[in-house]
Amino acid sequence: MITQFGDLFSLYVYFILLLPAIILGILGKKIKYYGFIVSIPCLFLIFVDNMNLSWNIKIYINLIQFILYLVYQFALIIFFTNYWKNNKNKYVYYIVLVLSILPLFLVKLSPHVKMPPIGFIGISYLSFRIWQIIIDTKDGNFKHKNILDIFYFITFFPTISAGPIDRQRRFFKEINSDINNIDYINNYLIDGFKKIVLGILYKFAIASFINERILENLHYLPKNYAFLATIIYMYAYTLYLFFDFAGYTNFAIGTSYFLGVKPPENFKKPFLAKNMKEFWNRWHISLSKWFSDYIFSRFLLNNLRNGNFKSRKLATRVAFLITMGTMGIWHGFELHYILYGLYQGILLVITDIYLSSKIYKNFKTKKLYAPISIIVCFQFIAFGMLLFSGYLFK
Repeated sequence: MITQFGDLFSLYVYFILLLPAIILGILGKKIKYYGFIVSIPCLFLIFVDNMNLSWNIKIYINLIQFILYLVYQFALIIFFTNYWKNNKNKYVYYIVLVLSILPLFLVKLSPHVKMPPIGFIGISYLSFRIWQIIIDTKDGNFKHKNILDIFYFITFFPTISAGPIDRQRRFFKEINSDINNIDYINNYLIDGFKKIVLGILYKFAIASFINERILENLHYLPKNYAFLATIIYMYAYTLYLFFDFAGYTNFAIGTSYFLGVKPPENFKKPFLAKNMKEFWNRWHISLSKWFSDYIFSRFLLNNLRNGNFKSRKLATRVAFLITMGTMGIWHGFELHYILYGLYQGILLVITDIYLSSKIYKNFKTKKLYAPISIIVCFQFIAFGMLLFSGYLFK
């Protein structure tokens, strides 16, 4: 049983599969074509995730769903990119976008209605890449024609499970650039190994320790210590989630480096944020940037341009609520995800009010501004993670 980047054996398997890519990079040869080839066994390994490696029906169902999903989305992309060259009917754009969102919507809905569970690992992050192509086509920012490159971008396996979410223009430029052997060794190979070593420390040492020594032992506390258990869980889970997720991300980025691709960073010391706006520039950066570019900014600019809001401040705060609410629903239709999204939206509104207040302007000049702000902000972050975990609803 192999889970992508879930254990050291998984890392070993991916390293063996990527060894030819590393040799090509050291020789200064183009890696892209080997990337196409190695995607097939690597995607297969991802789709047998959490299953016995015997050829059972579940593997076929996962693969069939993945293939059908790709065929469906590629048909939409090909239709829309050709249509938009000569026609600019915005209603066609909206219909195509809704049709593209529909599969993920059904996957999220399926656990809550009487229908067979559907979906496969990575569908959420595949969807981000596909929506990006459709929206960028409408904006005139997608002009790439090489179908193999587009397929490679959408199915790029190192980041398929949980990001980081890459951007199509940067990706296409990078895979088609020549990387000389010195550049590859110094800026891809060595940096890639550094990322993987850091990922091992984060995921298999720190996150595993927190999970095994704290989170899994909380149920031994007497029932009259429920409040204490919740507080301990809140802080421990927050730290666990960071080290587990950042560890995975380092594996994803490190293996991408071996293929000559540098995805965006996803974490930048998030617990040193002094307010929630700063936090979202440090936590799951590629996701928050995607939502900022494709939902927040568009909602804000369109509504200001159309005169729907007279106040820019009010439009900005409504945009915060809609953007973070959408992000909560994107995680799933469970109540704790929806509350998590609304909680983050409300916190951003409060932060926006705070940052424009006299209290903030006076306080930020004080010596204790930074440490107090970091400590207070971390409490809001940790409570948000507690909501996200669903622990309060068990």
